[in-house]
Amino acid sequence: MHILIVDDEIDQREMLGGFLEKQGFTITLAAEGKEALTLAGSQNIDLALLDHRLPDINGDELLIALKKINPLLRTIMITAYGAVETAVSVMRSGADDFFEKPVDLNDLLERLRNLEQEIMVNIDVEEVNESLTLESELPLKLAGKSAAMRELISVIRRAAPTPWTVLIRGETGTGKELISRLLHLLSPRREQPFVAINCAAMPENLVESELFGHEKGSFTGANGLHHGHFEIASGGTLMLDEVGELPLGTQAKLLRTLQEKKITRVGGGKEIEVDIRLLAATNRDLSEMVKAGTFREDLFYRLKVIEVEIPPLRDRREDLPDLIKALLERHGLSGIKFTSDAINTLARYHFPGNIRELEHIVQRASTLARSPQIRASDLPEEVRYPEKNSSGSLEERLATIEYRIILEALEKHNWIQTRTADSLGLSERVLRYKIGKYKIRKP
Repeated sequence: MHILIVDDEIDQREMLGGFLEKQGFTITLAAEGKEALTLAGSQNIDLALLDHRLPDINGDELLIALKKINPLLRTIMITAYGAVETAVSVMRSGADDFFEKPVDLNDLLERLRNLEQEIMVNIDVEEVNESLTLESELPLKLAGKSAAMRELISVIRRAAPTPWTVLIRGETGTGKELISRLLHLLSPRREQPFVAINCAAMPENLVESELFGHEKGSFTGANGLHHGHFEIASGGTLMLDEVGELPLGTQAKLLRTLQEKKITRVGGGKEIEVDIRLLAATNRDLSEMVKAGTFREDLFYRLKVIEVEIPPLRDRREDLPDLIKALLERHGLSGIKFTSDAINTLARYHFPGNIRELEHIVQRASTLARSPQIRASDLPEEVRYPEKNSSGSLEERLATIEYRIILEALEKHNWIQTRTADSLGLSERVLRYKIGKYKIRKP
């Protein structure tokens, strides 16, 4: 990461530059704002570390000018000790963070590493968006700009080109098949078949026939040759949803197929070579199933060469506006709008059914509302009063209440954490912990 350090104090400038250079960063130094703007216009700068008080321009003005040159530039402001109002000002100007003098170098390094990871994730996300250019692929673009989703897309971008098996974990309704399709589209197999099958939906006595096929007369009702999903998907990608539902006998045959890349149809004796990239998805804890003896340990480790976990909707509530917009467009309801109070009410809901449940809520509210403006009063009762209707554990219900109280306090105090913490009787450190715990982010 290339960092521009702007500080008129030579000792401070060179101390920071020397320290960060030893940590592996590329460093450029500037003594004043005009010099910083010239350097930012001629070099590829990823992050600017700015002193708020400069001889020719203040930090707020320099930050805004730098953002005009490079809108993607990340910035950290260094302010005088105890300057709370200044800190609020720089955050409003678009700074990613601020540090008070004297700067704690270890804290600064940790923040820089986090921002470096965010920058790399953003690059991966842009590559994914650029790859999904065909009209037929546009509906598969994932709605939402939350850190959790961007991190997920970044992992997918790096895993997709490989031949490795991917285990996709996620609660019901989070979009495991959508992630599988994205992995296929970004892989070298994108022009070949993508076949998705729900293991839980197959009758147990027909599982092996569905996966591996069967020969004519191999069992009652087998009136002809049947090609299984492994043959149909050969050359492409096979996605096994709810893989934890496979019988133990079938698990053994699946493991053998993955190892030898060959199948044998039910009732047949001939081995058939297949070339598939396997994706497996589950909402169950397979490691616990291994301990219970209901899932093979060797197959478990074969499946989780790469593991991807889809965040539940309650961990990415800031994506709600984008998700609602995408769902309305999907159902031809682009004339419908959700008001801010409706979105805020949805943001306080736990969403046990995740995006699938959100889709049903959007459909229901859009159908029953008497106006194209969906208000909080148009939402189902269990959404408006989650504390009253929650069927989760006591811990989950208390967490929902705590989340709602903190969000309302932040909104009331204009997202100024010092004032919010005071109003709630918390220390700023505890408030920051809870904001991180509940993944609360300013809209």
